[in-house]
Amino acid sequence: MKPSNTRRNTPGNWLAARLLAVALLFTAASAAAEEIQGWWQSWDSVLYVSVENDEAQLFAAGILNPYLVKGELVSWSLEQPLLDIENPQPELQSRPLLGLQISAELRKQGKLWRGRIYDPRSGAWYKSNVSVVDGDLNIRGYIGMPMLGQTRVFQRYNPCKRYPDKV
Repeated sequence: MKPSNTRRNTPGNWLAARLLAVALLFTAASAAAEEIQGWWQSWDSVLYVSVENDEAQLFAAGILNPYLVKGELVSWSLEQPLLDIENPQPELQSRPLLGLQISAELRKQGKLWRGRIYDPRSGAWYKSNVSVVDGDLNIRGYIGMPMLGQTRVFQRYNPCKRYPDKV
């Protein structure tokens, strides 16, 4: 009788396979978190994305051209910041937009982060899907179905890098 080259299903092998599967899942989740984390810039704003306890948090980190955002001449500074004046709750209208958390309950589901996103321009919360596609951060806000929404696209941004003026 020839000895068999097949491995036996021992409790040790079964445990090792389960631990490997858990490690691979953790690595994939960490990679997804690293992919979305960091600084992002669109044509008019800057966001910072942080992932803690499997939840992504988006923060308003800057408004590049308030004139384009509001449609009127707007000046702002640390002494006179832009405020959340469109918020329907009067007690929240005096909070500064800079540093404001604009997401809630964003959790990874497949390739998307799903949750809610706040639009300070309208003062409304929307359902949202957030993903990284071809290196760009796509944030889709919608009411009801994703088809009935709008996507904002952000590129990676390094706040310490000196960028040339595009004016």
